[in-house]
Amino acid sequence: MRDVFGSRNWIYWWAALTTTVFLRIQVLPSIEGFFRDNGFFSPSNFPFSLVSGLNSWLDQLALGIEQAVQFNPEAPLISSPIFLPNWILAVIVGLLVLGGAVSMYVRALKSSALGDDIITLFVLYFVLRIEGYIIGFTNIGPLEGAGNLLTQNPLAGFWILMIALFVLVFIGGGVNSRRAFWRGLLEAVLIALFLLPTQTSVILAQFFNTLMVFGNTLATNIFFGIAWGIVGAILALTRLTSTQPA
Repeated sequence: MRDVFGSRNWIYWWAALTTTVFLRIQVLPSIEGFFRDNGFFSPSNFPFSLVSGLNSWLDQLALGIEQAVQFNPEAPLISSPIFLPNWILAVIVGLLVLGGAVSMYVRALKSSALGDDIITLFVLYFVLRIEGYIIGFTNIGPLEGAGNLLTQNPLAGFWILMIALFVLVFIGGGVNSRRAFWRGLLEAVLIALFLLPTQTSVILAQFFNTLMVFGNTLATNIFFGIAWGIVGAILALTRLTSTQPA
């Protein structure tokens, strides 16, 4: 993140925040109202309803497979020379499925197409639900509890996905790459909107409201405005006189 929040880039952040003075009257209030008062951001509305529909389909598919296969986790996978129960196979399959999804995203993050990242992240989300059922097949206390958490608590899959996104962005170069950082941030917002549309829209509305309040303060408070202008001048002079390569 040095390429985004490093001291050499503070002048750009100063300029970006200064624009709120000109956007505070019409633009920022309109964007805030769109996210706060628009009934569009509801889990029952398209396209957000696709997530709940796919979740239901996966639930029915997993239950059908469990009933058809009649998987017995305690039955022997190997009985000689060592005894290995079938639940070991479920764990191995689960790890292979999860590893394949993660490797897909690491590769997608290095590509130039934003759509690759978004599609792969949604695949990872639904893979997590499949993982929950695979783990549940084991009927082993702690593992079964983890599987139930993934299948019965939608927030669990969401937060795991956000943590995975955070880690994968840094694997993809988010520490030193503006592109990887901003792509990761955009993807996090889009995924949050799809999985938790109402809550995410409220957070976004509050974010734009904060920018509007900042712009109003900057425009109406003369002492704050003077101090802000001095800070900008210092940052600009520091940037212009720096001998480091741009």
